[in-house]
Order: sequence, then C-alpha cells, then structure tokens
Amino acid sequence: MFKKITDLFQSLTAKESEKPDPERLSYLAATALMIELSRADNSIDQQEIQTILAIATNTFSLSDEEAADILSEAKLKNAEAISLYEFTDTINQNFNKEQKYNLIRNIWRVAYADKTIDAHEDYLVRKVADLIYVGHADFIKAKYEASKL
Repeated sequence: MFKKITDLFQSLTAKESEKPDPERLSYLAATALMIELSRADNSIDQQEIQTILAIATNTFSLSDEEAADILSEAKLKNAEAISLYEFTDTINQNFNKEQKYNLIRNIWRVAYADKTIDAHEDYLVRKVADLIYVGHADFIKAKYEASKL
C-alpha cells in the first residue's frame, strides 16, 4: 500500500516537472506566428528567417543556438497547426499589453524583411492583432515603427 502511494506521488511529481515552461511556450508561439507571416505570401524568404532569428535572440534574450532551436520547433508547430488560436491563446495568457504590441511590431519587421508587403501578410498581421487584442491605433503605430527599422 505504501509503495503504491509512493509510486503515485513520484509519477505525479515527474509529470509536474515535465510541464513545459510558460516562457518558452510564449517564445515558441510568437515565433510560430512570425513563421506564419513568412509563409503568407507563399514564398519563405531567407531574409525573413534571418529577421525571425534576430528577433528571437534580441527580444527574447536567447543565444543563437536557443533561437535556432525555437525556430526549428516553431516551424514544426506551425506546420501542424490548424488555426492561429493555439498560438494567440498562449500569447494572451502570457504576454502583457506591451509585449503584445512588441510582437505585432516584430511581425511587421518580418513582413518588411523582403521589402514588400503582400496583401496576405497585411491581412495576417491584422488578424493576429485582433486575436491578441492589440487596438487599431497600436497596430498602425507598430507598422510605422517597423517600416523605419
């Protein structure tokens, strides 16, 4: 009896330690949204990927290796995703207003990386902004700031 209780406690403890880090999940969700933007115009430009990596290292304070790992994992998650909801829900749970604004600005940076804004890219950024509750004025401000970077 005591052994069964101990085994149960150990299995519960092991499951708790396996829970994903909310911060890592947030970075993963944000990166997956940027990847979705890079795919919106049906051509993934290497400059867009480099911009995503730069954002991951600078904004999330990740090493180059960690950023590359997040990028690889985000590509897989993005390919498996059936909607934006799983990513935007994570963002809504873990990001504050300022972080959400910065995410929209960073998504715009990815859109501007290839020097053209496709209609699909514009639509996607608007959709993400709506889903994470970034107002229209902040959406426009983020677009303007990103265009100047």
